[in-house]
Amino acid sequence: IAWDVFERATGAGPKFQYGDFNLNTNMSMSDIVVALQHGHPNEKRLTFKEGFPIRYQAQVIDQKQIPGITGAAYIAAAKDPALAATYNFLPQQSSNADFPYEGYLYPDTYLVDPAAGAKGIVAAQLQQFGAIFNADLRAQIAKATPSRPAEDVRTIVILASMVDREANDKSPTDRGNVCSVYYNRLAINMPLGVDATLLYGLGRLTPEPTGTELAQPNPWNTRQHAGLPPSAISNPGQAAINACVNPPKTDYLFYFTDRQGTTHFETNQQQFDSDVAKYGTSGS
Repeated sequence: IAWDVFERATGAGPKFQYGDFNLNTNMSMSDIVVALQHGHPNEKRLTFKEGFPIRYQAQVIDQKQIPGITGAAYIAAAKDPALAATYNFLPQQSSNADFPYEGYLYPDTYLVDPAAGAKGIVAAQLQQFGAIFNADLRAQIAKATPSRPAEDVRTIVILASMVDREANDKSPTDRGNVCSVYYNRLAINMPLGVDATLLYGLGRLTPEPTGTELAQPNPWNTRQHAGLPPSAISNPGQAAINACVNPPKTDYLFYFTDRQGTTHFETNQQQFDSDVAKYGTSGS
C-alpha cells in the first residue's frame, strides 16, 4: 500500500521502463523509482554466495556465460589499484598480492549489464559493500564493547571471512560463537588455528589440510602464526559481518563440527578433547 501511495504521489509510474532492474533491500523507495526508470533489458542475473573467495566468484561468472565477460577479466578488474582511490574502505596496501581486495567484493544478487563489462560487476559489489559498511556501522565498529575491542573495517572483514568459511549455516547462533572464539584467542595471543585460512593459502576449499601442509610456514597458516591471517579468505555476507560486529560474550576458546554437522564449543583443551572423542569430527 505504501508503494502505491508513493507512486501516485510522485507521478513516477508512467516513466517506468520495461526491463530488468538492479534492486536490493538497502534501497529507499526514491532509489527504486530511479532504478525503475532506467531499464536494461539485456541485463543478466548473477548471484554470488556468501563466503567464497574471488577466484570462485570468477568461476560463477564463467558458468553464467555473460556475453563479453569472463572470470579472468573479472579477476583483473578486481585487482585494479585505482579502486582504492575511489572506495575509501579499501586497503591502500594489501598483504594479498594476488587478490588485494579479497573480502570487499560483496556477495549478493546483481543484474549485470554486459556493456559495463567485468568492471561493472566489481563496481556494483564495491558499492554494495559501501552501503553495508555505512558511516553508522563504521562508527559502531570503532567503539569497544564488552565482547570485543575497538576495531576497523579490515579486521571485521577478515574475521567475518573466516566465520563464513567455518560456521554452520543451519545454526544462526554459531556465527557469533565462532567469532567470539577468535576474539578470545586474539586477546591472549593464542593462534587462531583456523584450517580454512591455510586452505586459502593453498588455493583450495577442500579437502582438509594434511599433516605435512599443517606444518608449512605458509603466511595463512594460523596454526603456525598468531594473529590474523594476512587478508580475508572469502567475501563475507551480512550475517557473518553482524556476528563479528556484535558477537556474544563467551569464554569459548575451541570449537569443532561433529559428524552430524553440529558445532560444539568448549572453554578448555580437556573439554575439547573429550567432546571430540565423544562425538567425532566432520572429517573423520
